[in-house]
Amino acid sequence: MTLTKVVRLGRKGQMVLPKEVRAALKLEEGDSVLIALQDEGQAVLTTPERYAALTRGMLRGTWGQTKEEVERYLQRERAAWERTKD
Repeated sequence: MTLTKVVRLGRKGQMVLPKEVRAALKLEEGDSVLIALQDEGQAVLTTPERYAALTRGMLRGTWGQTKEEVERYLQRERAAWERTKD
């Protein structure tokens, strides 16, 4: 489902999310909203919880494939931090 709405910015840069958007995101008064700007000039509006769920695991394997590889990476990084303290 694609929901498209036009909103206007107020003098102070504020905008009101349309009721349909709030309902689709299950937002209530006081909830936090995350806006992620993409390279193409698009903005993604979501909740911090949904963003965390969408991005969870994206960096898996970056620092090693096994627990031991990750531990070795962390040890090297910590040693580098200690060297920069001197």
